[in-house]
Amino acid sequence: MLRKIKFFLPARVVFGRGSIEEFLPYVRSIGKKPLVTTGRRFARESGLLDTICKLLKSLDINFRIFEGVSPEPTVDDCIKVANAGKNFNADVIVALGGGSVIDVSKAAAVLIRNPGDMQDYFGEERFSSEPLPVVAIPTTCGSGSEVTRYAVIIDPQANTKRTVSSERIIPKLAILDPLVLETLPSSLMAGTAMDGLCHAIEGFLSNKANHLTKIFSRESINLIMDNIIGAVTDRIFEKIEMVFLGSLYAGFVINHTGTIFIHGMAYGLAIKYGIHHGTANALCLPYALKFLKEHGYSNEIEEIERILEIDKLFDLYKKIGIPSNLNKIGITKNDVFILSEMAVKGCERSFRNMKTTFDRDDFVKIFSSML
Repeated sequence: MLRKIKFFLPARVVFGRGSIEEFLPYVRSIGKKPLVTTGRRFARESGLLDTICKLLKSLDINFRIFEGVSPEPTVDDCIKVANAGKNFNADVIVALGGGSVIDVSKAAAVLIRNPGDMQDYFGEERFSSEPLPVVAIPTTCGSGSEVTRYAVIIDPQANTKRTVSSERIIPKLAILDPLVLETLPSSLMAGTAMDGLCHAIEGFLSNKANHLTKIFSRESINLIMDNIIGAVTDRIFEKIEMVFLGSLYAGFVINHTGTIFIHGMAYGLAIKYGIHHGTANALCLPYALKFLKEHGYSNEIEEIERILEIDKLFDLYKKIGIPSNLNKIGITKNDVFILSEMAVKGCERSFRNMKTTFDRDDFVKIFSSML
């Protein structure tokens, strides 16, 4: 029986070369005083920030810049951006960066319009006042945050990543211009593209998946797998463009399905050991899929394997520079129990999207196999 299909995306989404110059002027219909948020280096060093500033100035738009969002953002990043927005009296945020910048911007948009602390708003629809609108211009090819209802932030008090979730924080305008990826380092292209692949696969396996989201999942998997080597190792622009499109489709998927436990498993690798978010997800992916196949997901994994052979991921990792086991990143048997404890905590939310849950002993088995 076909499951009920629901699909909601209250955003203008634009994809294509030259999109920034053509569509950034639409920001005037959203707000008059934008706060432009960026990470620590890429936007300025690539010249993209200068391009955005010149364009806004040509439109006689009064704006302020906030630079320095952390690659693995915490509650503190959200507070700093929110304070910058309040001080400038911003009425829209233009998020120029990867998933970290966009997530922080969405969370800060909530803080600017609502009293209290960031911890007050983790969870589903926990705020009352409408957040500031966000315009998202992604500079990596994997997060999908430009079209999702989530802002994922490290909460030091809980020692894990937590999520602000609401349809009201989906960016009002998402501008995906593949030209911004021309100078993205290959290592970041590999890591972020694998994040997008994980989104597509986890969304496919989610309890919330439906016929329409699975169409996007399949197309995303095919686009990323068919083009990632040419994008990362050969820097073929058309391949980069297709990987970027695949990551967008994966964003459409997780906006409706969420992720499963692979993301939660990877949180410890990112928080405690400083592994890039997408790289951490990629490292967990094949081992988690093999575990699922033996623990209640055999039919679903067989369906995935019609599109993607799990063992071929290891060959792919060698070609694009992704580590294939924990030893390659200096993690030993002594770290397995720490990672497993953090995974139990990190997977609390994602277990809602699964038909079974796993405990610390299960995670010990998976992480041990990853050694």
